[in-house]
Amino acid sequence: MNDLSEHQLPRFPVRLVALRTGLTPHVLRAWERRYGVVTPTRSEGGQRLYSHLDIERLRRLRRLTDHGHAIGRIASLSLGALTQLDEESSGHAETARLHGGDSSSPAADRLRAETIREFTRAALRATRRLDSTDLQATLERAAVTLGVPDFLEGVVATALEDIGHGWAEQSVSVAQEHMATTVFRRTLGWLLRVYEVSGPAPRLVVATPPGQVHELGALMVAVSAAAEGWAVTYLGPDLPVADLLSAASQTEARAVAISLVYLSDDRDFLATLRETRAGLPERVPLILGGAAAPEIRLSAENTGAVVLDSLPDFRTLLQRLAAEDVP
Repeated sequence: MNDLSEHQLPRFPVRLVALRTGLTPHVLRAWERRYGVVTPTRSEGGQRLYSHLDIERLRRLRRLTDHGHAIGRIASLSLGALTQLDEESSGHAETARLHGGDSSSPAADRLRAETIREFTRAALRATRRLDSTDLQATLERAAVTLGVPDFLEGVVATALEDIGHGWAEQSVSVAQEHMATTVFRRTLGWLLRVYEVSGPAPRLVVATPPGQVHELGALMVAVSAAAEGWAVTYLGPDLPVADLLSAASQTEARAVAISLVYLSDDRDFLATLRETRAGLPERVPLILGGAAAPEIRLSAENTGAVVLDSLPDFRTLLQRLAAEDVP
């Protein structure tokens, strides 16, 4: 048997492929169904099996999407073309790193920005038509195509802001806003399952504090952490402090994150923060984010909470915390 046929021989199950490529089994299936990136064979028992060449192709695709290339635009390229593009992207990233610059090329940035705009416009059109099926399909396609960071910060955050402005200006109805919120919540829940960690990983507990019923921000935080490889315990909105502390203790959480969307009484909320911070171990940071968090930054930080302005800042903190725990 020659080397080429050996590399083409399907022998690796999906879990091993996921470990070698960094792609979850759910993302693998999504890429296969929507883009046909590889075509695994089936064992007699129906198990999907992949070859060395499949794994190499998937590794290149994963690296290129990490560099900002949209999966939908590179999925049909040959392995040779993917390898060349990967080497060019990696070379640009290294040059930019040495010069203290951005690791993505201007062309890739423009392509990514336009793809984000296309998905955001499509989501808004589906919302105005009250077409929940199309909105769900658009959001899932955007998540698979863009990856979690661009999906959350580009499509989800922008679309929700536009829908909120439309509702305030009465160009988006209450029914349209409610439908969109339901679909966004369902899509974020789906992503949280897609990136669910089964092995050892640092654990994050996420919730909204008492009185806070808007949970999309908290769900975005949960999905962002899961995509970074954290095991996330998502507890939903309006959670009593005692239950949050109990969950953090039971799961041996490495960090706790809460989302604050609106602030009705800063004294009550600061008392909640103090109680929560006092009930956590010293090494477990209490992370506060959300639209209303900047309003009380100094007071919140005085309670011991870590106030973050953005999901990139949140990811950076998670990466630092995970690195601290590496033996």
